[in-house]
Amino acid sequence: MTKDNRSKWILYSIFTFLFLLFIASFFLEFGVNQSIEPGKLIYSSDGKVLRPPLPSSLEHPLGTDKNGNDLLTKLIIGFKYTFIISIVVTLIRMLIGIFCSLSVLYFLRPLKAYIESLLTPFLYVPAFILFFLLASEEEIIINKYGSHFFTFYQVLIIVLIGTPPLIELLIKEFELLLNKEYVIASRLLGASKLHISIRQIFPVFKKRFYIVFLQQTIATIILLTHLGVFQVFIGGKAKGGIIGEEDDRFLSQSGEWGGMIGQSIFDMVHYPWLLIYPACAVVGLILLLNIIIKRLDRNQR
Repeated sequence: MTKDNRSKWILYSIFTFLFLLFIASFFLEFGVNQSIEPGKLIYSSDGKVLRPPLPSSLEHPLGTDKNGNDLLTKLIIGFKYTFIISIVVTLIRMLIGIFCSLSVLYFLRPLKAYIESLLTPFLYVPAFILFFLLASEEEIIINKYGSHFFTFYQVLIIVLIGTPPLIELLIKEFELLLNKEYVIASRLLGASKLHISIRQIFPVFKKRFYIVFLQQTIATIILLTHLGVFQVFIGGKAKGGIIGEEDDRFLSQSGEWGGMIGQSIFDMVHYPWLLIYPACAVVGLILLLNIIIKRLDRNQR
């Protein structure tokens, strides 16, 4: 097997795995999971009652949560929310970034240095701090506008705080392409900006687009994890509702992986699997996306 064939086989395998996981996530939540009753009480071989959360077993390979729900099932269900949020955020960022960066290079070039100086600080300010500053009044927004609007508002903030660094990156990417000899020749021959963008910039940038897109997706997944650690859950919070206990802690409303990590931080000592397995899922997803980036980058050379 040649290197090119091996690289394609790896990429197809990863895409197939992620696609099947995505389909399984919908199937488990809206198909099978509707009729599954969580195992609340289980008896040991000597007749003792075992209360959840339960560690790994043949019936529950990754154990259960505090309400007796199978953790593997919850991870698969939560994948689609993690994936959809990350992809939607990245897609909107890329569209805004491409439009703004080309606008700067085509129409605002005399102000380019000033615009870049305004964008640069966003590279050094942690994104989750900006999120806290802009989306801190959760209860007020939910009570006034509803939970759906709050989710939309959260996603909008995630888009906006990650867009300035992306615009700066794309300005540099497009500036290199605009300085190519064939682009300069087209400009001198009277080609319009639209023609240059569609016929000469985008076909070349397409190879880099996928890599930048995946890098932004990874950055969004990491941001969701950071927010979860600080008890900021996309979609809002739900009361813990631990069986048989009064628990003031909150759970992630959506069940995305960052929220699963955040809601299990305080269970790390007594029930470590509640934190370890979601964290491993996030690391595994980032690793797969990085493998895709490396393969795509190698194919471009």
